[in-house]
Amino acid sequence: MNFQEQLDAYMEKLHCTGRELASESGVSETIISRYRKGERVPAADSTYLLRLAEGIAQLAAKRGLADMEETQIWNGLKESLPKGEPPVFPYERLDVLLRELDVNLAQLAAFLHYDVSYLSKIRTGKRRPANPEVFMEKVCIYVVKNSPWTEIQPRIAALTGRVDACSEIGAAIRLLEQWLYQEAGKREDYVSGFLHKVDDFDLDDYIRAIHFDSLRVPKVPFTLPVSRHYYGLSEMREGELDFLKHTVLARSMEPVYLCSDMPVEDMAADEAFAKKYMFGLAMVLKKGLHIHIIHDVERPLKDMMLGLENWVPLYMTGQISPYYLKGSQNRVYAHLHYASGQAAMTGDCISGHHELAHYYLTSRREEVAICRKNLQFLLKKAHPLMEIYRRERRKGLEAFLAKDAALEGKRRRILAAPPLFPVAETQLVSILERAGVAKKRQTQILEYQKRERQQMEQIFTHSLVEDELAELSEAEYEVYPSVLPLAECFFEQDIRLTYAEYRACIKSAQDYALRQEQYRFRLTKAAGFHNIQILCREGQWCMVSKNRAPAIHFVIHHPKLREALENLVLPIRDEGELGGVL
Repeated sequence: MNFQEQLDAYMEKLHCTGRELASESGVSETIISRYRKGERVPAADSTYLLRLAEGIAQLAAKRGLADMEETQIWNGLKESLPKGEPPVFPYERLDVLLRELDVNLAQLAAFLHYDVSYLSKIRTGKRRPANPEVFMEKVCIYVVKNSPWTEIQPRIAALTGRVDACSEIGAAIRLLEQWLYQEAGKREDYVSGFLHKVDDFDLDDYIRAIHFDSLRVPKVPFTLPVSRHYYGLSEMREGELDFLKHTVLARSMEPVYLCSDMPVEDMAADEAFAKKYMFGLAMVLKKGLHIHIIHDVERPLKDMMLGLENWVPLYMTGQISPYYLKGSQNRVYAHLHYASGQAAMTGDCISGHHELAHYYLTSRREEVAICRKNLQFLLKKAHPLMEIYRRERRKGLEAFLAKDAALEGKRRRILAAPPLFPVAETQLVSILERAGVAKKRQTQILEYQKRERQQMEQIFTHSLVEDELAELSEAEYEVYPSVLPLAECFFEQDIRLTYAEYRACIKSAQDYALRQEQYRFRLTKAAGFHNIQILCREGQWCMVSKNRAPAIHFVIHHPKLREALENLVLPIRDEGELGGVL
């Protein structure tokens, strides 16, 4: 008998209910129910197995059944458990599937008759279903049959990379099952490209590379039509560039609004156009205009992250506010709406037939005003994809972090340098003196450290904080030296730590973790990021901060992107962990 059958056999012999066994054993009725359904089994050395044996034996004694001793019952339950090493359960791919296909976890849990919290633990690898194959089959059936076929079919094809094998519902279910177990254990990582782009990006190098400082916004206007229609891909590319020309050459300093769910692949296939388009956007920013863009994020995470990578240089200017629209929009039509102070462009096509799209560009005052109003209404329906903080928005970032410190929720930080708040004031002053920092600047940095320590201590009163840092050898440190993490106070000077100071700051964090049970400090085996740190408040937001000058912070709200950052894994040295009991 398997564990489910063995437990049922004991309960039938005792004529007891799950509630009675729960009361006698101390194992919750919910867990016992899962055992009886075959959804879960205890580990052979778990206290649950021992408690069940004790509870069954106590009930047997109350019913006068002398042949049911605790040791005998424990052995019987243990023998019924699965033997050998269980096969790898692809929880990473399950997590990707749920995120990529926007599966509602509560509705899936109801379909599977699981608790949402237990399903969340399966998704993160903390729990494992008793029958993984049946579990995965049911998940795939739910995903395919509970979404409109015209929407879910292309998304499954994009996720698996098998357009040809996803022709009908049954094939789609089988394809998802095969994909889940393909290269089981291999983690899908779609966010590293974006993070490494931010980590490696140097704004000064970028400005020099595109000659941004030497760009001159023309004063003499080109001869541009009052209005024009564009048909076909070649003309549409021309239309996009004409809109940017109108915007740059107009006298208006009104913000620019961009929203499009048009396919981008065929437009971007023309490298010459892509370069001209990015140059045009650079000219818009050089003019000093602010861009409000609603990104089309209802696409596979891989594609979304690749798109965001291309926008990183522009985000770094601090002149862009990105948004997104929640939920899947109408996928029968694709639309484009652009507006600036003196030009507007609209476009539409039937999905899958971009080459037959129609664009319309106008500089007529009445038409531009209507288009701007419509885009402003659309912006009110959108949600921030991320908040971008540069030096000019320092007070806003301080207010956000101060307010958030009072809210419960586990924090996790992936650091590029040892944390600042545990460092003793005398130790910090010594580092600043050695680096030749002026007294006025020293005072500002010490005030910032004090504020950070106060916020962390406030968080510790209600929530756990886990810090992870890559531990570098002295040779590695020569290549990638750390700087003091001063991004949040926008101190526009990199203060490099010597290797001795780096080790001393690590020791300060380790000592602090021993004193504060709500703080964990871990050293990772793998090299992490060198110039950015990632801070997440579980289930709420993630912040990617550029440590080196010029400092910039991306506070990310979009669920799919936030979850991907939350689930970012760096290998941990178990022996390097300090802090409260796990």
